Amino acid sequence: MWKKCFNFVSMNLATNLRYLRKKRGKTQDTLSSELNIGRTTLANYEAGISEPNIETLVSISKYFGVSLDELMSKNVEELQKGLNSGDGEKRFIDPAGYIADKYNGIPRVITVDQQGNDNIVYVPVKARAGYLLGYGDSGFIETLPTFRLPGLNNSTYRMFEVDGPSMAPNVLHGDKLIGEWIDDLEKIRDNRVYIIVHKGGVAVKRVINRLKERGKLYLKSDTIAHRHEFPTIEIDPSDIKEVWYGRLKISSDFSEPAEVYHRLADLEMDVLEMKRMIKGDAEGHQIH
Repeated sequence: MWKKCFNFVSMNLATNLRYLRKKRGKTQDTLSSELNIGRTTLANYEAGISEPNIETLVSISKYFGVSLDELMSKNVEELQKGLNSGDGEKRFIDPAGYIADKYNGIPRVITVDQQGNDNIVYVPVKARAGYLLGYGDSGFIETLPTFRLPGLNNSTYRMFEVDGPSMAPNVLHGDKLIGEWIDDLEKIRDNRVYIIVHKGGVAVKRVINRLKERGKLYLKSDTIAHRHEFPTIEIDPSDIKEVWYGRLKISSDFSEPAEVYHRLADLEMDVLEMKRMIKGDAEGHQIH
């Protein structure tokens, strides 16, 4: 049995924290006071000895006006150089314009095994309501089952149980859909299946990305039989908490094929029977 532990992915945090503090002209004493953390604690963050918890990370990102993705996995100094020289996309955000609920580039909580490999967290239907409130709470995530599958490496995955017929016949009620973490909403591709965790719930849908044109995402259902029950949903990016790209479906459904397949199967059997009869008649004529 794997031992559960929780960690936050951080590549450049120490470097970025030192750079941002000095750029603001702050000493460690002043910054630690303004962030309400100990000076020694801040020094340990800048030295890469320890990492802040998610609440402190959010406070730091708000204070400097950068996203969690930039703070932890980008080189902020290089981003600013690109911005100041006019190269590249404008990604460094002014603190005054910072959006608190902006989509962040990393899951708030991941679980790892004893070797440091990411586990897959399973979110059953009965845990969905709790997940909306506790997706960033390590205590809640720890209560959910975790596992690993071969071939799903070098990324972060989560499995959600599908509820309802909105995606039938491609994804059925009770199926388990494993999603890969999407770190940037711009990476969402049209008509692919995603798990969208937003303020209204957890939705398994095909997504149309119109962020550049309209600033919205549109969630579509596959069902034909129940299409009137599941209209297309318009989602504002500020309402989105997590996005997972559907990579693998686990299903226990072995229902019979649709009527058209029955007819094709019957036709195939009739053709085989005719071939057998023709072959038998031909062999009979040869004997006589």
